[in-house]
Amino acid sequence: MIEDAEIIVVILVAALRAGTPLVLAALGELITEKSGVLNLGVEGMMLVGAVAAIIATLGTGSYALGALAGALAGVAMALLFAVLTLSLRANQVASGLALTIFGLGLSAFFGLAYRDKPLDGLKPLNVPGLSDIPIVGKLLFGHDIFVYFSIVLFVAVAWFLAHTRAGLALRAIGESPESAHALGHKVIAVRYAATAFGGAMAGLAGAYLTLVYTPM
Repeated sequence: MIEDAEIIVVILVAALRAGTPLVLAALGELITEKSGVLNLGVEGMMLVGAVAAIIATLGTGSYALGALAGALAGVAMALLFAVLTLSLRANQVASGLALTIFGLGLSAFFGLAYRDKPLDGLKPLNVPGLSDIPIVGKLLFGHDIFVYFSIVLFVAVAWFLAHTRAGLALRAIGESPESAHALGHKVIAVRYAATAFGGAMAGLAGAYLTLVYTPM
């Protein structure tokens, strides 16, 4: 019975680790789409964020700076998409797919010099007394900071969209930009901000891949 429970815990822990980058990227894209913008370049932003994160971490020795670099790289890619679609009125679907292809090439180009360079990887948090509890300790208190951040972000995004004035304005802009503009909301500015947030979360998801999931 105990062995079965341990196997289940191992499976759940692996699922949480594998699902963390998907949660981060999906929550970022959720905010972007709620503003009325469809960005299909999430994969490209994740790849660029992954490469930027490992370059910064290997260069500085700081995982925090690596994660920040990944998020900023995602923001830069997202703003490029925003300029094309919001300012220059390019097609969002075509621009998103182009962003993915661009991200593939850009990450391969800059990551070539760092290919196969190992990294220790960000270690799970160790909560004294709690992490050592059989079964429960490993399931609840044996994860890295990215996993806990993704859970907090999920709650924060849900609360923001459902219970805040800014969240209501964001949804209004996505559903009826003309009406939102008539009420005084800055539609383009909000969409830029939402797109940048989506890029930051995609970049952070990419950073997780190279700093934690497969540190190389």
